Amino acid sequence: MSRKKESENGYKSLPNLIELGSSRKEEIQDQKKSSAAEDTEKTETLDKKRRRSEFVITRVQAQKAKNRFNIYVNDVYSFAVDDSMLVKYRLIKGKELDKDMIEELKEKEEMSKAYQAALHYLNFKMRTEKEIREYLIKKEYTAIEPVIERLKEHRLINDREYAKSYVRTTWQLKAEGPKKIERSLYEKGLTASEIAYGLEEYAVENQLENAEKLIEKTFKKQRNKSNREIEQKIRQQLIVKGFEREIITQVMEEISLEQTEEDEYDALVKQGEKAYRRYARKHDNYNTRHKTKTFLYQKGYPLDLIEEFLSEKEEKS
Repeated sequence: MSRKKESENGYKSLPNLIELGSSRKEEIQDQKKSSAAEDTEKTETLDKKRRRSEFVITRVQAQKAKNRFNIYVNDVYSFAVDDSMLVKYRLIKGKELDKDMIEELKEKEEMSKAYQAALHYLNFKMRTEKEIREYLIKKEYTAIEPVIERLKEHRLINDREYAKSYVRTTWQLKAEGPKKIERSLYEKGLTASEIAYGLEEYAVENQLENAEKLIEKTFKKQRNKSNREIEQKIRQQLIVKGFEREIITQVMEEISLEQTEEDEYDALVKQGEKAYRRYARKHDNYNTRHKTKTFLYQKGYPLDLIEEFLSEKEEKS
């Protein structure tokens, strides 16, 4: 009986041993996994260090340009920076870099160069946003949007203020009309609202004053022409200069443009003599008279002055 009990007790203890063996195996497996994970982590850390150490600054060379430096990585030129970036990122010989840092430094340097180029372009006079963009594109910079935003933040470009300044300067120095100024601003990339805002600087009184100056200047150049032709030339010049038709009509009514009849007749004689000789070489008297009369009439001379001239010519001949 006692042996039987011992036997039974022995059988009962077997499962416990199996359970202990299983748990020990799991513990060993967990230890192996943990060890493998640690080895992997160590390997990755070593790889990262190895990759970082692949890029080392071996030389920092000052350029001829003031406050500019060339950075050599692994004895090969990599990029250039200004003195502020050199200090900010502690770019000294022996410093280790990774690929991401090198790319970031190159991008920042590209933006810095583009920004400095834009500042140089702005040194001469105010510029519009479109002008800055076109200049940077022409210089083959890529970091254009960040530069534009930075210039706006520092109020170095402002198309509304540009419009005011341009209108004020142009009507004062060039005596141009609002239409021509509007076309110029549109070509510079300004919107309709920005142009309208700027044109508020050009009062009607100033437009009339400039139109009068242009009329007087043009009138002095119109020699040996009829009164009608002189008026046409002046109107044409006012339109070309960009003045509104309402302004042209008003100022033309206020200014006397007519020559005296004697001066107009002298101009007719000068043009008539040339035309009469030209036609007389190819035509008889009748056709010469007819063609000369038509020519002078098209030039705007009154018929009574034309007849007076032709009669004098016929009497002399």
